[in-house]
Amino acid sequence: MTFYLIPEITLGLLVLTGGYLYAVSPLNPDRVEPVAWPRIAAFVTAAVTLFVTLHPPFDTLAATHFSVHMWQHSLLVFAATPLLLIGLPDWLLAPIFRVRPIRFVAQQATRLPVALGLSTTAFWIWHMPPLYELALQDRIAHDFEHLTMIVGGLVMWWPVLSRVRAVPAAVPPMQMLYLLLLSIPSGFFSVIFVFANDPLYPTYELARGAEALVDQRIGGLIMKLGGTLVLWTILSVKFIRWLNQRSDAHPASPRPPL
Repeated sequence: MTFYLIPEITLGLLVLTGGYLYAVSPLNPDRVEPVAWPRIAAFVTAAVTLFVTLHPPFDTLAATHFSVHMWQHSLLVFAATPLLLIGLPDWLLAPIFRVRPIRFVAQQATRLPVALGLSTTAFWIWHMPPLYELALQDRIAHDFEHLTMIVGGLVMWWPVLSRVRAVPAAVPPMQMLYLLLLSIPSGFFSVIFVFANDPLYPTYELARGAEALVDQRIGGLIMKLGGTLVLWTILSVKFIRWLNQRSDAHPASPRPPL
């Protein structure tokens, strides 16, 4: 497997990363406030993750290995998209949401039930055999699949990670319930791949032969464990922070002297 650049992806990521680095740098006269280095590192890490996962040999292996394709999708949804949101300062996004139609669509799409439904539907639909096979065979469908998953990932993580006042995150208790509910659909879907008696996708069966079924089961486990690990880790962090905030807001009353 050899590495080569895909021009549209490379150019898009260069423009995205270069524009971001300029916007958060002192060179930008419109910069509202400095951005902490961990947030800048998160954004750059997201861009690198997108570059690696969408280019060969990673992308080429995904065309013949279902397990690699699941790694690819998991990295897009559970690594790259949340890191992008973590890295974006609120003042950089705020002007976009001053446009009323954009603000309205974003507010509706990131409501918890809608965000849950949109992100889950996008993931499920592209794993239905007809569309999945189309994405494996057609480059335009393949790129549109990944674009859909990235947008779906941004919508999915917005209620948890947004710092934009016009389209805010949910309150902490609802965030925790939302993260818990997000872990359920991938679990159900992964069961299909783990316990299926035959390969679900002809392209992988043709490429891998008898190994296709084992590869499919490994991919199902990656889908389940990778997403669940990220969701439950963030849920745990949110829960601990919420408890600490409640403790600070309601300090324990001093005990009366004996």
